[in-house]
Amino acid sequence: MASSTSSTAREAGPGQHLVDAVDEGLVNKISFTGSTPVGKMIGEICGRNLVSCSLELGGKNPLVVMPSANLDNAVEGAYWAGFGTAGQRCTSLGNLIIHEDVYDEFMSKFMTKVESTSIGDSMRYDDVLYGPMLSERYAKDFLRDLGMCESSGATKLWGEGMITNDNKPTNFLGDASEGAYMWPHVYADVTEDMECFHEEILGPVVTVVKARDFDHALHLANASPYGLSSACYTNDRLEAYRFKTGIKAGMTGINNSTTGAEAHLPFGGVKGSGNGTRESGIWVIEAYSYWHAVNDELSGKLQLAQMDVDEVHIEEADADYAGLA
Repeated sequence: MASSTSSTAREAGPGQHLVDAVDEGLVNKISFTGSTPVGKMIGEICGRNLVSCSLELGGKNPLVVMPSANLDNAVEGAYWAGFGTAGQRCTSLGNLIIHEDVYDEFMSKFMTKVESTSIGDSMRYDDVLYGPMLSERYAKDFLRDLGMCESSGATKLWGEGMITNDNKPTNFLGDASEGAYMWPHVYADVTEDMECFHEEILGPVVTVVKARDFDHALHLANASPYGLSSACYTNDRLEAYRFKTGIKAGMTGINNSTTGAEAHLPFGGVKGSGNGTRESGIWVIEAYSYWHAVNDELSGKLQLAQMDVDEVHIEEADADYAGLA
């Protein structure tokens, strides 16, 4: 019966081969980077077989800007986090959360940079911020997911979908037909009840949220189902402390972007962003190995582990104690 079921299931696709291999005891470890729903399925399969898995899943990485921040530095950080590598990083900026006291000034500086973005083939042109999407498939997914911003009621400040030779920003360089290039997109007036606030959109888009105060900003930063990367721009050290201790994320940058991952630090998320395993640094060793304790006894007699002690008579112990006193 099992053999028949397995044979039929394999016809469903290549992913089923992996499921069958885990169930049959042929796999010792799975490392997966991808969507949270697929990660949950892999975690379920590994869990029922007691197989180790590392899950690096989705993100809606928040970046908070407070009034005490160096706004020029914060603009640079948010701009790179949102649009570097065309936003095609798991740590790319999702929700840009700006304190209302500096909202107008910040957005004026931020939009000036967005509107002047250089896009094109960096192999041919200098000073290009980002190139095309990874593939046509990812381009279609990105355009589809932008629809969440439109249907949620967010206000589009910039962006016209796919770049073509008839629809391109001023600073586009090259022939748009040579790749799946995208405009940089910015949507404002986003609130936490909107779908686009919660869902990851992999590509060059930033959703902007206004915060009343620090507590509201921290609440918004924690309000999505994900917890991969995060950032807070502030020069108030109490705010910095409260953010790094209050944020539910695997990584945090203080006065640095959400994409500021370091090779010597643990990489990974919490909540819907992962299962607690970490890549990078020394922590990756434990993710791909296991501890093995060896007790090599050379005395030639049985050792009773933590129970083996020298026999001491109560009278002797009392005498020793009295002597110490």
